[in-house]
Amino acid sequence: MNDLSTRRASLLNGWRIAGWGSLLALLMLPALAMQITREVNWTAGDFVFAAILLGFVGTMVELAVRFARPGAPRIGYIIAGFTAFFTLWSNAAVGIIGDEDSINVFFYLMLLGAIVAAVGVRFRSGAVRWIAVLLAIGQYAVGIAALNMMPGHAVEWGFLTIFALLWLTAAWCFDRAVIKATS
Repeated sequence: MNDLSTRRASLLNGWRIAGWGSLLALLMLPALAMQITREVNWTAGDFVFAAILLGFVGTMVELAVRFARPGAPRIGYIIAGFTAFFTLWSNAAVGIIGDEDSINVFFYLMLLGAIVAAVGVRFRSGAVRWIAVLLAIGQYAVGIAALNMMPGHAVEWGFLTIFALLWLTAAWCFDRAVIKATS
C-alpha cells in the first residue's frame, strides 16, 4: 500500500471508530440516567431494541459509505437510514400518532415494504427515489387514515411533515444521482 491509501484507510477507520463509539455512547445514556433518576426505567428488552435500531443506523451508514457513490446517492442513503431510525424510534417510544397501535403499525409496514422494494430493485437510485417519494406520501396517508379511524383524535401534522420532508430530501438526493448518471 502506498502512503496515500494508508492515510485514507487510517482516516476511514478513525471515522468508523468514532461512529460506532458514538452509537455505543448513545446506548449507554439511559443506563447512566437510570443511576441518576427513577424517571428512566429501561428493561433489558428496551436496551436490546435500542441496540438493534442503533446497529441498523450504523450498518446503513457503513453500507452507504462502502457501496454508494460519493455525493448525492451516499447522502440519500444516509438520510433514508436516519429517517427510518427516527420513524421506528419515535413510533416505538410514544407512537407517531398517539399511542394507538392500530394506526401506528402502518408506519412499520411502510418501512418494511420500502426495504423489501429497495432490495427488489437492487437499491438503484432511480427506483429508490420513487420509494422515498411514496414513503413521504405515506406519512400523510396514515394521518388521513387516522382521522377516519379515530375521530376526535389529534394528528400531529407537523411531525408527519418533518418525516415527509426527510423522505423527500432523500428522494431528491437519489434524483440528483440519476441526473448525474445520465448526463
